[in-house]
Amino acid sequence: MGFTKEQQDDVFSIASAVLHLSNLGINPIKGGEECEIDAENEHLEPILKLLGVTKENLNQALCYFKIEARGQSYTRAVQKDKAEKGLEALMKATYSAIFDYIVKRVNASITVKKKGSKSETGGGRRSKGGNSGSAFIGVLDIFGFESFKVNSFEQLCINYCNEALQQQFNLFVLKNEQDEYEQEGIKWSFISFPDNQDALDLIWKKGYGILNILDDQCRAPGTTDKTFANDLYQKLTGKPRFEANFRQVGARQFGVFHYAGLVEYETDGFVEKNRDELPKEASDLLLSSSSKFVKELASIIKSTSAQDKPTSGRAKKNATVGGHFAKQLQELRAKIDLTSPHYVRCLKPNAQLVPDNFDPQMIVEQLRCAGVVEAVRVSRVGYPQRYSHSQFISRYRTLGIREMKKAAKAKTKVKPIAVLVDTIAKKMALIDSKASSADEKVGKKSKSDGKVDLLAIGVQVGKTKVFLRRRAFDIIEKMRKDFMVSAARKVQAVARGYIQYRTFNEYGEANLQLQCWTRVIIAERKVQTARERFNATRIQTAYRKITARQKYNQILVIARWCQRMQRGAAGRAQYKAVDRLRRAAISVQCAVRVRKAVQMLESLKAEAKNLSNISEERDKFRDRMEEM
Repeated sequence: MGFTKEQQDDVFSIASAVLHLSNLGINPIKGGEECEIDAENEHLEPILKLLGVTKENLNQALCYFKIEARGQSYTRAVQKDKAEKGLEALMKATYSAIFDYIVKRVNASITVKKKGSKSETGGGRRSKGGNSGSAFIGVLDIFGFESFKVNSFEQLCINYCNEALQQQFNLFVLKNEQDEYEQEGIKWSFISFPDNQDALDLIWKKGYGILNILDDQCRAPGTTDKTFANDLYQKLTGKPRFEANFRQVGARQFGVFHYAGLVEYETDGFVEKNRDELPKEASDLLLSSSSKFVKELASIIKSTSAQDKPTSGRAKKNATVGGHFAKQLQELRAKIDLTSPHYVRCLKPNAQLVPDNFDPQMIVEQLRCAGVVEAVRVSRVGYPQRYSHSQFISRYRTLGIREMKKAAKAKTKVKPIAVLVDTIAKKMALIDSKASSADEKVGKKSKSDGKVDLLAIGVQVGKTKVFLRRRAFDIIEKMRKDFMVSAARKVQAVARGYIQYRTFNEYGEANLQLQCWTRVIIAERKVQTARERFNATRIQTAYRKITARQKYNQILVIARWCQRMQRGAAGRAQYKAVDRLRRAAISVQCAVRVRKAVQMLESLKAEAKNLSNISEERDKFRDRMEEM
C-alpha cells in the first residue's frame, strides 16, 4: 500500500496511545468541583511519550476550558464527568483521524494515474465533480439491523442506515424489473412493494424527525435526556411508525417499527452521545505535539470539523454526531445511485457459531429482515423466470421439434422462437382445458387466427428474452419433465434390448469358452494322473531298493561284529595260556637267581673277615690320596 517503515511505526504508536488513553484515570479535587489527571497512573508516561505532549498540557486540555468574552479569555475548570467525556471525544477523534489517514493513503496508492484525464480533454461524465472519469469498484460492508435488550443512540444510527439502504435496495430491484420489461417491450403492470419512507421520515426529517429533535435539544442550553424524551412524546405520538406506551414513557423509552420489526430505545445518554464535542483545547493539544504525525492528525481533525459545520445562518452552532452520520449516509446513497450495485447477503447459520448446524427459523428471519423474501415476492409477482431466445430453444425445443422442422421447410419464414412458444402455449391450453373445463381465461383461442392468448397463459416473448410467470414455468417444466421421462423410457427400452442381445451373445461366447476350458482341464487332469502313477512306481522301486540295501548293510555289520567278537575271545584264551607259561618260567628264573646271589653273599662275607685283605685295601686308599 506504499507505507514506509516510519509511517507504519507512527500509525502503530498512535493506536497504542489511544489504547493507553482508555486506561487513563481522572481524579476529582476540591470537593468534586475540579479534577486532574491521575499522575500515578502507569499509562500516563507512555501517553506523553507517544503523543509528544507534556503532562501539564494534557491536564490543561482535559480538565480546563477557555471562555472568550469581549476580547478576553477566561480559564475555567471542569468536573470529572465532563473531563472524561472530553477524553472519550479525544480518543474517538484521534482514532477517526488515523482511519481517515490510512484510507487516504490506500486510495492514493491504488489510484491509477493517467497522463491526460478526461476533464482536460473535455470528455467524461464526471468531469464536473473533479473526478478524472476513471471507473472504480467499491465494496460496502454494511451492518444488519440491531435489536438488543438495551438499545441506545448507536443502534438508532445503525438501524437508520439499514432503513435507508433497504429502501435503496427495494427501489433498485423494482427499477431493474421495470427497466428490463420496458427494454424487452412486453406488457406489464405496476408491482406494489412495501415502502419504508415513513420510517426514514420518522428518524430524519426536518420538523419532527428523531435525530432533528435530538439536534435541537443538543443546541439548546440546559437540555437533558429527560427533556429530549418529553419532546419526542409531544411531537411524535400518533405517528404510524412510533410507539410510546405507558410503560415506555415511565422508563423514558420509545419504539420504532423498522423494516425488520419493532425496536425499543433507551433515551439515556442520547444527548451526550449526539454532542460528542471535541474540546478546542484537546485539538490544540495535538497541534502542540512534538510529533509531525500527531500534528498531521490534528490538521485532519480540524479539516473534518470545518467540513461538518453548516454554511448557513447557523454556522456558529456545532455539528452533531447524528447530523454528521445523516450527511455521510446521504452521500453514500448518492454514490450508490451513480453505480451498478450487486448485492451479496451474508447469513448466520446458527446462534452458537458452530459448523454443520443449520437453523431454518433463524435463516428465514434473516432473509425477511434483509428484504430478500420481499424481493423474491416482488420478482414472483412479475415474471421471475426469463430465458434468452437461444437458451429457451435449447431447453424446450423437444416440446415442439416437429413444428419447428415443418416451419423451417415452409415457404413463409417464421422465427423458431415464435413457433416453439406457440406450440408450447397450445399444449398448455390443452392441459388446462382437460384439468378445468370451466377455466376459460387460460387457453382462450381467438376465432380469427386460432392463436393462444400468451398474456393470459403467462408467457411473453420479448426482443431478446422469453418471460414466464411462475405458474406457466411450472407447467412447462412439468411438460418437459414428462417428455424427458417418456423419451428416457424409450431410450432405456432400446438400451435394455441392446444390452440383453449383447449379453446373450456374450453368454454364448462365454459358454463355448467355458466348455473349451473344461475339456482342457479334464485332459490336463488325466495327463497329470498318468504322470503321477509313473512317478509313483519309480519312487516305490527306488524306495524298495534303498530299504533292501539298508537291511543288507545292517545284517553285514552285525555279522562282522559277531565274527570280531568270536576272534577276540579265542585270541584272549590263547594269550592267557601263553601268559601262564611265561609267568611260570619267570618264577623259576627268579628262584635260580636268588640261589646264586645267596651263594655269592656268603663268599663275600668270608673274604671280608680276612685282615690281610683289609690292610691291602688301606694301603691302596692311602696311595690314591697321596696321588691326589
